[in-house]
Amino acid sequence: MSSPIRSRSAGLGPSVPDPTEDSFGRDELHGVLDSAGRARLKGVLRDQHVLAGIGNAYSDEILHAAKLSPFKAADSLTSDEFEALFTAIKGRLAEAVDRAQGLAAKDLKKEKKVAMRVHGRTGRPCPVCGDTILEVSYADWSMQYCPTCQTAGSPWRTGG
Repeated sequence: MSSPIRSRSAGLGPSVPDPTEDSFGRDELHGVLDSAGRARLKGVLRDQHVLAGIGNAYSDEILHAAKLSPFKAADSLTSDEFEALFTAIKGRLAEAVDRAQGLAAKDLKKEKKVAMRVHGRTGRPCPVCGDTILEVSYADWSMQYCPTCQTAGSPWRTGG
């Protein structure tokens, strides 16, 4: 499979797949995940050099919707997990774009926060199962996830 990084125009330099584009399909996601190898899903999804537009907050939301551990290796997904991830990427990003339509720039951040299920909700109950949302903090970013929905009830687990 070809590299996930491609050049759209000689003058624009390298660009990465944009999951909000209709052209982003399962083959593109397979390419991204295969290229990432054993890298953790969270890191792959939030890396703007790998996938455009997902970032930190939406990577938490996508992984929660897909019921996938943020610690799972990108190249270790079953076919069902892959399909859940693809569906969650397309679905959560489409919801975000729809919610943003017609909003003034000053209202976008507030709308984004209101719609988050796990990101920024450390210590609150998961809207799906009621377990407490956990956080892992790094030097310059953090992630939030539900241990019941995403890591089989155990912090730091790669899946259930």
